[in-house]
Amino acid sequence: MKRGPIMRSEALHPGRVLAVARNTFREAVRNRAFLGLLLFSVAFILSSILLSALAVVGEGARVVVDFGFFAVALFAVATAIVMGALLVYKELEKKTIYTIVSKPIHRYEFILGKYLGLLTILVAQVVALGVIWALVILTRDGTVTFEHAKGMLLVVMEVGLIAAVAMMFSAASNPMLTGLFTFGLFIVGRLVYLIEEMLQAPKGLFVDNPVARAFGEVVVAVFPDLSVFDVSQQVLLGVPVAPSYLLHAFVYASAYALFFLVVALFAFERRDFT
Repeated sequence: MKRGPIMRSEALHPGRVLAVARNTFREAVRNRAFLGLLLFSVAFILSSILLSALAVVGEGARVVVDFGFFAVALFAVATAIVMGALLVYKELEKKTIYTIVSKPIHRYEFILGKYLGLLTILVAQVVALGVIWALVILTRDGTVTFEHAKGMLLVVMEVGLIAAVAMMFSAASNPMLTGLFTFGLFIVGRLVYLIEEMLQAPKGLFVDNPVARAFGEVVVAVFPDLSVFDVSQQVLLGVPVAPSYLLHAFVYASAYALFFLVVALFAFERRDFT
């Protein structure tokens, strides 16, 4: 299929990007997969009330805080992977992609719009879950501080990065492979800090085996370290999250997200829809 108007040298038009983003947001809100994940995540967070009741006296609020960080991050990432895998595929399945690519819109505008729409729904999800989580903390006689909000902000940064990964794979592959590869990158990203520690250990697999060490060094150098966005232990211990740390995390997430989006743009630009 010819690329037609979508390949014109016309500059990026923010209005077209925002139009795609708005449409993506509306589609995501009505999507059964998103609604199911949202309802399940709310139930999961509320279940922490039962877990806190089983905790040692005085530790109920601590259990809720720890469980809440885990639940919000887990389901936000799950939503980024599932919705990211389905965004482009839905356009192909419904044949609407042929209408889109025949209009005067660049393919990169389409991808950017999809990403912004996905990012918007993820931010809304994290905010909603964060509010519910805060209410649960208060019901268990806990205290909600600005540090909790900083933790949620870091979750948004992480899911924004994961959404960009999902868009990259979605632009060139099918939903199954997109979900598998994105989830794999997420798991490796969460283990990067552990691999780095093993590389610095005096002995062990990555020290005794040259091949394993070379592999570990490549993983640490290439994959994003997603532990950067997890400050649950600092919040539990009452250690403030410095503004400079938030800035560093934002730049880190933005750099990786930009890289993955650029790859997505190139992949989608060369994709044939015949």
